[in-house]
Amino acid sequence: MLKYFVKLVLLMFAVAGGRLVFEKIIDLPEFALEEIDLKGNCDMSEDSVMALSGLKPGESVYRQNLKFALSKLSDQPAIVECSIKRGLNFDIDIEINMAEPALLIRGDGLYCLSGEGIVLPFESDIPILPLISGKKFSNVKLYDRLIDADILYALELYQTMMKVSPDLCSRLSEINFHADSQIRVYLSPKGTIAVLKKRDFTDAISRLAALNDNGVLEGKKIFDLRFGAVAIESSIKKGIL
Repeated sequence: MLKYFVKLVLLMFAVAGGRLVFEKIIDLPEFALEEIDLKGNCDMSEDSVMALSGLKPGESVYRQNLKFALSKLSDQPAIVECSIKRGLNFDIDIEINMAEPALLIRGDGLYCLSGEGIVLPFESDIPILPLISGKKFSNVKLYDRLIDADILYALELYQTMMKVSPDLCSRLSEINFHADSQIRVYLSPKGTIAVLKKRDFTDAISRLAALNDNGVLEGKKIFDLRFGAVAIESSIKKGIL
């Protein structure tokens, strides 16, 4: 019993001594945080990210509170995904993915909408984006995440079209909620219209992509794809059949 107790005491001293050595080592100047390795589509400067995260330059990378830093960054309204870890070169790796404009909506002005449904500011230098029309979101605020059912339909339609046919999606100029049961899709450059069921448009988009690949979706025409495997074509002047 005495031998066991002596071994236990010696082990405790060894652990305590090792801990003391470790504490001394991690505070060496070589482990001081000087910079971060920033990845992702974040356009913020490293200094801004450092300040927002609460990371402390000059303090040991092993003294930094990474959970707190991750929480602070994840709370930023336009950040949709974030990860943070200690790097191999005694720095800290941070990957930040920001919400990016995908569609346009109208409120008290023109706003962008990300693929996650986050409202973003409209800026004049962004590329031309498809407009969600037929509804006005009068109470929209920057960095709100919109839960409106029609917004979700529009985002799903856009993402499905991008997945099925990026070429067709590049022609998308407007997603119009014309009636309760239908969505009108306007295609550039001549305003070709495709009419889809609001609740079941995945197959219709595949058929629309095939028509686009065959050069059929040209001119000022309406293509009604609400009736199964057929596409009813009519002139815009005559209206939808």
